[in-house]
Amino acid sequence: WPSIYLAIDVIVNQETPPHLDQVSAPSLLDLVISLGTCGACIHISEIGTIFDYKPGTMIYLAGKVLTHSVPKWGKGERIALAHYMKDAVHNRFGLPRPPFTQQKHVLGKFLQTHCR
Repeated sequence: WPSIYLAIDVIVNQETPPHLDQVSAPSLLDLVISLGTCGACIHISEIGTIFDYKPGTMIYLAGKVLTHSVPKWGKGERIALAHYMKDAVHNRFGLPRPPFTQQKHVLGKFLQTHCR
């Protein structure tokens, strides 16, 4: 299927210790999708937040900037699909990195089309 991401990691039944993603660009948002038969939680250290991470959850995250982790969960299978863009591709082709996403870029278009 077509994707804007260059890489997809499949993570099956793995705890994920606190980490920063090493290969993505700081300004790019990674997409993590939770699948399986059980829910878990995803922790984002810098903002002191824990989100439910049930099957079907999709999270966009600046994984190179925000420390994140998924600790042990209850019974059941957990699968995560982590989609990301490799920063080395920008380096190889001499492409500029996109600027950081701002709330006004996301909500601005929504508000223009839905709140008239």
